[in-house]
Amino acid sequence: MFTKTAKHYDAVYSYKDYEGESELVSKLVHEHVSNAKTLLDVACGTGNHLEHLSRQFDCTGVELDPEMLAIAAERVPNLPLHVGDMCDFDLGIKFDAVTCLFSSVGYTKTVERMEQAIANMAKHLNSGGMLLVEPWLTPEAWLVGNIDSETYKTDEFVITRMMVSEPVERGRLVLEYLIGNSNGISKVTETHEMGWFTHDEYLNAFKKAGLQIEHLAEGLTGRGIYIGIKA
Repeated sequence: MFTKTAKHYDAVYSYKDYEGESELVSKLVHEHVSNAKTLLDVACGTGNHLEHLSRQFDCTGVELDPEMLAIAAERVPNLPLHVGDMCDFDLGIKFDAVTCLFSSVGYTKTVERMEQAIANMAKHLNSGGMLLVEPWLTPEAWLVGNIDSETYKTDEFVITRMMVSEPVERGRLVLEYLIGNSNGISKVTETHEMGWFTHDEYLNAFKKAGLQIEHLAEGLTGRGIYIGIKA
């Protein structure tokens, strides 16, 4: 998780079109649940999608990392936000739509936990409600030893991130950061234990959760999207 770089997260992902992605999510929700009014964003991070989705729905957010959630609370101060693990959070209420975006489902690591997360999110759906999950990389897309780097600048700091894909089961990312500001330069390392899942594993998880499933190959960012409808 981004335990060491939560305050730098928005700078590193400043390239993402959160508004455009949220418009597409809203369109998909309304196509499948025409009268949808409430939406839960699971693994909401710093609240970038919530900021835009809240223009269309009464939104709630769940996030495992308290520091990320604190940033979200500043961005969307009027929305209910909760600390919780996607596998076992229990809000005690149901929603017309539940989303899990930006490949956050990969942090479940194993097939068993991914299935738990899908089932738990489905449990928070109203009858006829929609679950929308953006997957992480597929096994075919996981390139062992792949190295990538980017540099981002803000008024407060400059951050360079380099990441390498390690040859472990289900995938692991090691992220190295150099962060510079007026006080000097620091180095930070984060290891992200994640899990890639096959198309069939996602389909099976949605079916086990009792959802009617649809898969859109392109999705929001080219990684596809899984849509489940609760009977």
